[in-house]
Amino acid sequence: GWEGAGCPVLVRGTTAEYRRSLAQIASEDDLAVEIGSAAGVTTVKLARLCRRTVGVDAQESEVAISTAYAEKEGFRTTLEGEEMLSAENQSEVPVHVSQANSAPPPLDPNKKRMVQFVVAKIKTGRDCRESLRPLEEILAQRGNTLRDVSLLAIDIAGTASLEVICPIIVSLKEVMRPRITVVKSLSLRKLYISLGAGEDLLSLCASEQER
Repeated sequence: GWEGAGCPVLVRGTTAEYRRSLAQIASEDDLAVEIGSAAGVTTVKLARLCRRTVGVDAQESEVAISTAYAEKEGFRTTLEGEEMLSAENQSEVPVHVSQANSAPPPLDPNKKRMVQFVVAKIKTGRDCRESLRPLEEILAQRGNTLRDVSLLAIDIAGTASLEVICPIIVSLKEVMRPRITVVKSLSLRKLYISLGAGEDLLSLCASEQER
């Protein structure tokens, strides 16, 4: 499987670069989550490529806008008509269905793809897992957990300071352990380039947190 703290983080400075990288990386096997989904445009692009996609935003108004946008684009945004897997009955799901490392069944080409959006205000450190509880509940509807997230996209204001973005990256990767993370951050991209492409990004973020 992909799980491990050493999985790569890609930093892109612009929206176009961010979306282009996600399009190149995403696959139909991915369970993708975008933190900072805003109006839902990038999340919907991911949903066209991935098996399951969830957008997370701190603002209820943005989640309402993104949900309406996804539905206009022809996506389902709820599990209406499908059997949901609650936390209580997930243990009854066959192992080959619930484990992320297993090959998932092929997508039904006649069934509309689904993308979901949820409100969650991301916190860092020890509070990160608890702040992601709304996302956990959404994932559990299909028997998934935070550790099943394989592609993590982070777009929490591309011009946010390093003091804001670095703790978020470190905390989210510790909780989810995706195979790859793509971050849109102009300030982090500039610092990364100035230090050289060989610099380990997670170490860089950790050092920024300690300052």
